[in-house]
Amino acid sequence: MRLWPGLAEHLVRSADVMLFADTKERMLVIEALEAVRCLDDGVITLVPDANVGSITGMGFAPWAGGVVQFINGCPGGLTGFVARAKELADRYGDRFTPPSVADRQS
Repeated sequence: MRLWPGLAEHLVRSADVMLFADTKERMLVIEALEAVRCLDDGVITLVPDANVGSITGMGFAPWAGGVVQFINGCPGGLTGFVARAKELADRYGDRFTPPSVADRQS
């Protein structure tokens, strides 16, 4: 048995490999950004609801304490979270761009 000869043509080149830190944070950051949008739109009105709902409703990492706690716990708090989200947006697209309400608060 041997590997398919055309396999190497379809593999990601090492220069395109996602950074490990980015891999760990992308799902957490995108979920936190959506929660901020929900708070901004009035879909969620209380921070505790966002935290508990994110863990029990969408399976957010329980160790983080919920989406808002995750944001507040980032190095630099909200300002650090916004900066990190912008870094991810630069690398992986606009879906990681923080909503303007996050920029106003940071």
